[in-house]
Amino acid sequence: MKGKSQFVGASGQFFVAYQLTKRFIHASITLGNAPAVDIIAAKSDGSKSISIQVKTSQNAYRKTRYGREGCEWDVGAGVIGKSSPNLWYALVDLKLESDKEPDVFIVPSKWVSEFVKPDFSRKIYFLPSTAWELTKDRWDLISSFLNEDEEKLKIYSTWPEDKLVRWGKTA
Repeated sequence: MKGKSQFVGASGQFFVAYQLTKRFIHASITLGNAPAVDIIAAKSDGSKSISIQVKTSQNAYRKTRYGREGCEWDVGAGVIGKSSPNLWYALVDLKLESDKEPDVFIVPSKWVSEFVKPDFSRKIYFLPSTAWELTKDRWDLISSFLNEDEEKLKIYSTWPEDKLVRWGKTA
């Protein structure tokens, strides 16, 4: 089907916006009008906001990549070196080949920007299964950011060597 990737990407954005909204977080989809930001999420009183880049895959799961089980998403060269405490990724696995609900992994931009390198022939971010407990369906991370709960978010400003893969090598 021509233009299928547009539907896949839009599905991910709307799914993330739905998940945020049902948690009483304002979610505004930029509809392509803001480079590197797909959703702006804000507290109900508007006092704090966060930018979310949504990357969506039809089927992100990989049994083995870089010697590990995990999921991967095409992210593009624009992620390289682009990191900010208020820019986060919502990595969506639609699981189109099944009737299961999509999985969403909430990941800080630091992890994505430090993993993807200019010499990668295809700009892909890989999230190993060892990091799923930190990221899978962790909508509370968005709330923690909006409520400025620095203690809860401390690990996300670092690189947990025991959980992640660095530059295509196992940690």
